[in-house]
Amino acid sequence: MIRYWILLLPSKPLVKTLVRIIAAVAVCVFVCPSGMQAQAGMDFDEFTRRADPYFAEDLLGDVRMAMPQGSSYRIWGWDVGDFSGDGYYDLALSVQVLGNRKRECIVYMFADVEGYLVPVSRMPFQYVELPLEVGVVIKDVACYVTRKRKAEDWTIRGYRFTEGAVVLVDEFVSDRIEGLQHESFRSFQSLITREKLANKRDEEIFSTEFLTIPCYSRSRQVYAGYVPEVLVQSTDYVPEGAYWWSGESDASFTARMVYDDDYLYARIHVRDSNIVTGWCDTCIADQVELLFDVFPQQEQQRSRYIESIDKDDVVLRRTSDSGLYTFSIRLGDFGDNLPKVFIKTTDDLDPAQLNAKKQLRVVSAKRRGGYIVKIRIPFALLGYQQAPVDIKTPVEFGCAIAVTDYDNEFRPDERSLIATSAVEPLDPSTYGALRFVPDGAWYGESVNIYGEAVINTLRELGY
Repeated sequence: MIRYWILLLPSKPLVKTLVRIIAAVAVCVFVCPSGMQAQAGMDFDEFTRRADPYFAEDLLGDVRMAMPQGSSYRIWGWDVGDFSGDGYYDLALSVQVLGNRKRECIVYMFADVEGYLVPVSRMPFQYVELPLEVGVVIKDVACYVTRKRKAEDWTIRGYRFTEGAVVLVDEFVSDRIEGLQHESFRSFQSLITREKLANKRDEEIFSTEFLTIPCYSRSRQVYAGYVPEVLVQSTDYVPEGAYWWSGESDASFTARMVYDDDYLYARIHVRDSNIVTGWCDTCIADQVELLFDVFPQQEQQRSRYIESIDKDDVVLRRTSDSGLYTFSIRLGDFGDNLPKVFIKTTDDLDPAQLNAKKQLRVVSAKRRGGYIVKIRIPFALLGYQQAPVDIKTPVEFGCAIAVTDYDNEFRPDERSLIATSAVEPLDPSTYGALRFVPDGAWYGESVNIYGEAVINTLRELGY
């Protein structure tokens, strides 16, 4: 009998080092008397004996029926836990179909739905040398799939089953840039993004954390499972004046950005317990700022924070003499005194940009517990003829949204800055990201398990 199991890295969102990734897949092998190795995987009967403490026989029968019928297969990894959040055991399996020339493992996910183990996902993943390079673990209400892409390059993706859909929760990627260790993490639910660069001695060279703002076309309907706006309400995003900040009711905001061919639109809804509007253009007042780094990332660049790499010598892009724009919005008094927007930029605006500046629009309105700001920015003002959207390659701008909050206009030192990153206007490496999502694509993944059945029913009805 073959006895083995796979121990995977705990599903903490950002893994600190590449070493911890490699240690994520540890195989404990016990050789049976006949000398058969654990690298052969296990058949379904062996898996049934191991899973028997967790599931009734009928439930394991549901799993058997979902396995490849008429083909030989081996199970290389499995885990039991709750990735649907209902308190009942779910199941994930990594399966290799024998006789297939592809170096491929299929990850099956089964969720407990009304007492049945229902197959909610079937995803193929490529491996490099061994099927063990594709592993599964269920933790923190998510099913994490670890796979090796090539030597020292790994990906961990977390999935959750909710409201009939399998949703991508987050993704961790480790790779190398010119011999340096590079790690990136994206949460598609909280929109947190982290990036880290370390040298061969595992000494950190650069790290950053920020929020990525997905930007869909203006008429696009964003379905459940995808998050279209950022939420800024924790001390992690109060880079200045945290002492004076008393919590989300004091100052916090949500923000959403969309585009059409000619304009970029932003809506910032600020929660503010005490709004200070100011008496003049230079008086102490709350304000909203949008900062952009429109310097285009080169196709060969792996990170927009890196200017150049030469062995262990890394030059970070901490300054820029072009492409930085700041739009500072003063709220007005929500009455006769209209809001105003002031522009600061590293560029000398050409005639086309000066003309586009006339198309800039901003409005503000008071809301219960705060206020809302909307702004329309012509892409021509940013130096683009139209929206910089590429169907094949994701396009990102450096971007940060910052809200300055005063609670007392006579105490200017008591100021808090709440922002999507620890932004410094003249340092592009401190900006977050604005990702333009073309029609037909999404920031994240969400697959409804009932979608195909609904489509087939509609076709049968003649639609």
